[in-house]
Amino acid sequence: MVFVAGLKDLLHMLHLIVDYTEIGTMSIRNELVLVVIEILDTFLLGAVLLIFAFGLYELFISNLKVANGSDSEGKILNISSIESLKTKLGKVILMMLIIKLFAYFSKIEPESALDLVYMSVSVVLVALALMLTKSRKKTS
Repeated sequence: MVFVAGLKDLLHMLHLIVDYTEIGTMSIRNELVLVVIEILDTFLLGAVLLIFAFGLYELFISNLKVANGSDSEGKILNISSIESLKTKLGKVILMMLIIKLFAYFSKIEPESALDLVYMSVSVVLVALALMLTKSRKKTS
């Protein structure tokens, strides 16, 4: 159902692209940028739901059957524990939050220098969150 909503947004985006090529106003461009952000957010939500469903299936029921001749050896998501499922979901949810932050930044207009400081601090915090979620390879 989420992907159907994403396809509806894609059709809206195509309509906006046609309008932008014909008229070319800044308001249409701004709306187009926001629609693209909404599309990314919608499809990432769908990815979260799929990862959660397939992860629980692999964890508690059985490995997912893959196509013949595939190199994945029966494990698509490589979910071995609840922790690994939470890690994979957390990374996708973090990407959704980054997209929401970008959408928020594109809608607001800073009124003071303090607003710019708050925006820059939030970008630094997002960068730190991405750095902390990066999986580190153990050296042996």
